[in-house]
Amino acid sequence: MALLSKPIVVTKFRDFHKYVKKNNGQIGTKQRGIDVNLNNACNLRCEHCFTNSPIGDHSKDVIPAAKIAEIADQAHELGIFEWDLQGGELLLRPELLYETLEAIGTERFYVYVTTNGWHMTAEIAEKLAALGVDRVSVSIDSMDPEAHDKFRGKKGSWQRAINALEHVQNAGIAPYLNITVGHYNALSEDVKLLLEYSKDKRYTTLLNVATPGGMWAKMSDIMVDDEDRKHLIEMRKQYKNVLRNLWDPFDRKKEAVIGCNTVNRLYVTPIGDVLPCPYVHIKLGNIYEQSLKEISDIGFNIKYFRDNSQICLAGEDKEFVNKFLRKDGTTIFKPQLAKDIFSEDELVDGESNLIRMVEVS
Repeated sequence: MALLSKPIVVTKFRDFHKYVKKNNGQIGTKQRGIDVNLNNACNLRCEHCFTNSPIGDHSKDVIPAAKIAEIADQAHELGIFEWDLQGGELLLRPELLYETLEAIGTERFYVYVTTNGWHMTAEIAEKLAALGVDRVSVSIDSMDPEAHDKFRGKKGSWQRAINALEHVQNAGIAPYLNITVGHYNALSEDVKLLLEYSKDKRYTTLLNVATPGGMWAKMSDIMVDDEDRKHLIEMRKQYKNVLRNLWDPFDRKKEAVIGCNTVNRLYVTPIGDVLPCPYVHIKLGNIYEQSLKEISDIGFNIKYFRDNSQICLAGEDKEFVNKFLRKDGTTIFKPQLAKDIFSEDELVDGESNLIRMVEVS
């Protein structure tokens, strides 16, 4: 579905652009999106899974449609224009996904679904297009089918992912090829081949940097370094269809960064906990207990999330990772509480806000 067919979204996107431009090219406290892990069940066993789907963590929990509709209204009021439905793997239960899309009110958001592609068919892609999905992101780890299948834990997963992108494109939905990039592969020929393939197919490439969480907890050696980061910028310039959420989408030179999107893109787990992003496993609140506005205010009153960071806190800032994200047993379902780990000096409002965090966390 063409974005221009959603005038409400166009208006919100223009407001976002104006804010960033006025704010010296920084994202600041302007919210842009919400990532919702609707259900954490999955059919693959990916080595790097940040939600612990391979071990069946909270695989039966689901956010009901009525609550989805409620938080969609709240998100709209906050000016949020992007909505990403994630898992787990949502196409395990397509009817649940369809019901959720109807509850969201997709005419108000640029909506995308993230999938491993295994269960995507031409019919499902057409149904998603009819329900207002604008983009489908399919994760591919290598142009070598065997390497991808090994990483994903299931033979045939590469071909299914490749087919999924074609189904999506044929249905008129924007196809995004998702790549996870870490120090282990940033400079590799394999990533270059993925970028070439995506460009040739006229897909958009979305880069996600590897983070030491979930199945890769404490593996800080996977994080990109300065050389890797510079290389990714060069790839951004060369291929032009490559995106990262912290890059400035309005910069024609393909160099500028708007900043880490923590709290600007809230992440909601299937049990309703709200984290600053999918990879920062720190609880700000819960959708069953507070509004998105209240939770956002808590998040932006933490200096690390309010102050602009030119690098990803979870995937590039080793000081932040070592200080806040390396506690044993921490997952998206067992996040650390913001009130327990941030001192008064690390809060914008000091003691008064610390008291508030204690009351709501």
